[in-house]
This record gives sequence, C-alpha cells and structure tokens, in this order.
Amino acid sequence: MKKFLIILGVLLIGTCSFAEDVYLLKGVNLDNYWKKKGIDEEKVLTVGQKIMIDNKITKRAPIFVINDKKTLNAYSNIYYKTINIYTPLFLYMDNDSELAFVLSHEIAHTIEAYGGTMKYIAMTANSKKYEYKADLNGIDYMVKAGYDPIGAITISNKIFSEPVLDWGFFATHPKGSKRLLAMYKYIYVKYPKYLNSSLTQTSSYKNFELMMSKEIQEFQQKQQKRRKVNIESSL
Repeated sequence: MKKFLIILGVLLIGTCSFAEDVYLLKGVNLDNYWKKKGIDEEKVLTVGQKIMIDNKITKRAPIFVINDKKTLNAYSNIYYKTINIYTPLFLYMDNDSELAFVLSHEIAHTIEAYGGTMKYIAMTANSKKYEYKADLNGIDYMVKAGYDPIGAITISNKIFSEPVLDWGFFATHPKGSKRLLAMYKYIYVKYPKYLNSSLTQTSSYKNFELMMSKEIQEFQQKQQKRRKVNIESSL
C-alpha cells in the first residue's frame, strides 16, 4: 500500500524540471540582450522550433513562456507533453546557445515521455537518471541545430544547485557538479572542437574549470592513457 501511494504521488506530479532549486547570484547578466528588446516569446519559440526542425523531431512539444517574476526555472510537463520556461531565467542567459540548452534539455524530456505509460512511470520514479540523459541528449540536439554545447556548461554553472544530499526518493535531481562534469566529459569525447570556442573564455566557464579542476585533470589523464593504449595496440 505504501509503495502504491508513493507511485501515485509521483504520477500526479509528472514534471521534469531543468533545475531542482535555483539560487540568485549577484552580478549575473542583468543586461540580457533579448530581454532588453522585449522579444522573449519570439526568441524562445524561434530557437525551440529550430532545434526541433533541425533534429527532425516529429512529436509535438508546445513551448510556453510564463511571465512569473517569482519563479526561476524551466520544466517539461511529461504528462501533457508541454515545455514551460519562466521569464526570470532569461536574466542568466548571455547568448542563444545557453537558451538552446535549456530548451533542448526540456525537449529531450518531452520526447522521452512519448514512450508510453511504463516510460512515464520510469521517468518519474527514477528522475535523476533521466536528468543526466536529458542533459546529454540536449547537447546532441543543440549541436545539430548549430549551437555551441559549451553553452550547456555556462548556463548550468550559473543556476544548478549543489544540495548536501542528492540521494533518496525525494531527491529529484543529481548535484549540479555531477551534471556539469558529465556534460564536460561528453563534450570532450564527442564534440572536442568546441573546447576552443569563445564561450570557454567566459567567466562562467572559467569558474567551472576552477571549481572542477581536479576532476577535469583526472578525466583528461585517463583519456590520454586510453589513447596511448589504443595507439600501441594498433601497431
């Protein structure tokens, strides 16, 4: 009975959000270039539709811009297959690539939810797994649409939370640092040319490198050893 009530509660919620908790940082991008021009909805729909068209996504994923000054988030309602992005999130975006990742992440959730009832249950019951998956699928989507995947790291580093605990039933999202490192590894292996993009010179990316310097160095060393072994085995 207890398990039934838990599953029922999960099904009633049925949302996958971009960030579990978002905290405000002083001095972060208050001169947003499309916010100032008053074209929030137009920009979001243009970028979102480009992502879906360029990736040949045939499933419907309506995107809504919600003007709620108290909410800083974006989420996919996986029951209704809709994407919702709140306008305060725009204050943290410096370019289209950052917006593209937020939308691609939610599009990935929404498309995944078309897998039927069992997939819906799996997504809500094991949300942390699907957050990682949406991050990486989102990177693929944005790259195919012509956006810089480093934007995934720069926007996420600004807003992802770092809770003390990220385990248990009520922990819906992994720690921000774990997601950031997973994204970096994915880009390093699959899209290495972007590691020299102009976005790697931004303060958000440099802050990420400093924060994760030990983990990045360890990963790079492992990759170098792996390449060396592969070269030697091919001789």
